[in-house]
Amino acid sequence: MKVIHTSDWHIGRRFERESMEADQRELLEWLAGQVRNRQVDLVIVAGDIYDRSLPAEDAVAVLDAGLNAIRLAGATVIMISGNHDSPRRLGFGAKRQALGGVHIFADDLHPPTPYVFEAGDERVAIVAVPFLDPQITPAPKDDEEGNPRRRTHENALIDAMTSGRDKLNVLGSMPTIAVAHAFVTGAQTSDSEKLLAIGGADAVDASVFDGFDYVALGHLHRPQRIGGQDTVAYSGSPLPYSFSEDHAKSVRLIELTGSGIESIEELTIPVGRPVCTITGGLESLLNSAEHERYRDYWVAARLTDEHAQAQPMERLRARFPHIVSVRYDTQLRGPILGPGDLGNPIEDRSPEELVLDFLTELRERPATETEQSLVLDAVAAAVAGSHS
Repeated sequence: MKVIHTSDWHIGRRFERESMEADQRELLEWLAGQVRNRQVDLVIVAGDIYDRSLPAEDAVAVLDAGLNAIRLAGATVIMISGNHDSPRRLGFGAKRQALGGVHIFADDLHPPTPYVFEAGDERVAIVAVPFLDPQITPAPKDDEEGNPRRRTHENALIDAMTSGRDKLNVLGSMPTIAVAHAFVTGAQTSDSEKLLAIGGADAVDASVFDGFDYVALGHLHRPQRIGGQDTVAYSGSPLPYSFSEDHAKSVRLIELTGSGIESIEELTIPVGRPVCTITGGLESLLNSAEHERYRDYWVAARLTDEHAQAQPMERLRARFPHIVSVRYDTQLRGPILGPGDLGNPIEDRSPEELVLDFLTELRERPATETEQSLVLDAVAAAVAGSHS
């Protein structure tokens, strides 16, 4: 049995203000080709299917076409909702979708039920857990002494994985896969990921997933193994969504037999526009031969000129059609001349960050620990109210 692990498609996302629809369509066509050429049986998408909880019509059309292509290529699809997705919207019609070979696990209010996938004589049991917002999902069970446990992502996942393991025990012997969308302790982040909570309070220990033959993780955009284990890993996003994502993009191909994992291979993704940050004087960036290779990249330019230059964005765009950011990297500190120069776009930052930044600017000092705690509680209450 062959399984592809991918995640964080973020269908509908824009790079700064530029559309990525063409790149995302090409990506899903490439993925369908891999399914066909490598005779893949199952594609697992570990969350953040869309980039917004209320996706635009164009984004829905892109996903629809991509899923059709993967199904026609011969693979069944399993996907979970991530923190960018609306569980209710993504999960609408899940039972009907399953009849067509697309299995959506977006129920964040009930314990997971393992799904047994069969391909020929091979079987695998999958515990697919959507992103569990600790302020929305049912409260964690009391500890062994009867004391209440904190509402954290880790505790919510512990309860979900424990329930999944208990149900696996009655299914008989077969390989097992856990699918989750979380920030696992020790993993490396990128600029384009939304923090689940301030200060990493929602980090999850890898031991939560002990006992599974493979753990397919989503949320972080950099492909990486956890604790040096090839069987506990992030596939990473298949396209770069920030300038920090200058690494190679890939999906993971897992081969299973009745006795467990036989092999794991990373398939490098050859489509999509790469990113680069180029630094130097404006004339150098406009004329240096070494920068010619970046013509088709998403480009951020950092100017080292000591004096303000006339129309640098317009002049650089003549050479780099996909430049999206220009600013000065000298004491000049000229005006911001392109979008995205204040860090992540506002829509990519958590509500807690925005509130705390506002308070810092208003009071001209950082928020105290008590104030941070009050902000967290207030935002959590607002989010919970919006889902009621």
